[in-house]
Amino acid sequence: CLGLFDRPAPRSAADVLAGAHRILVCERVVNPVNLGVIVRSAAGLGMDGLLLDRSSVDPYYRRASRVSMGEVFALPHARLDRFPDGLAPVEAAGFRTVALTPADDAIPLGELAVDADDRVALVLGSEGPGLSAETLARCEVRVRIPLAGRVDSLNVGAAAAIACYVLGVSSGAR
Repeated sequence: CLGLFDRPAPRSAADVLAGAHRILVCERVVNPVNLGVIVRSAAGLGMDGLLLDRSSVDPYYRRASRVSMGEVFALPHARLDRFPDGLAPVEAAGFRTVALTPADDAIPLGELAVDADDRVALVLGSEGPGLSAETLARCEVRVRIPLAGRVDSLNVGAAAAIACYVLGVSSGAR
């Protein structure tokens, strides 16, 4: 048993977005281990919050909270409606939506021009199929992590960690 507590009242997307400059947005991330890695990476690498669609796993799920080393209790998070329309509050708040995809036509992550004060929402997809075609089309820009050898993609948790470093700490966002 990690602890016994009352579940906090859910936050609104507007609450998570207020004052944030770097956030993660997850579509259909259903593996609690992956979500835990994503949350811990986000917290440690300069992201300000997390938004999840309704099909993504509960951040308070035991395995997600354990893998995150408890960061799910500190990183502000909220749920969004079904994507791609669920991205509307993110866009309305002035965030640039950046889809992470292994697609060959996406620009390399390191080539994305981002200033420290820019509001950026990194959009991550499911462990298997990735982001839906509709969500990819809705995002402002598509980026990829260049890989060597025969590897075609990384686990969403590993990819999130790399992208959080590039968009968070190394960009001067924090």
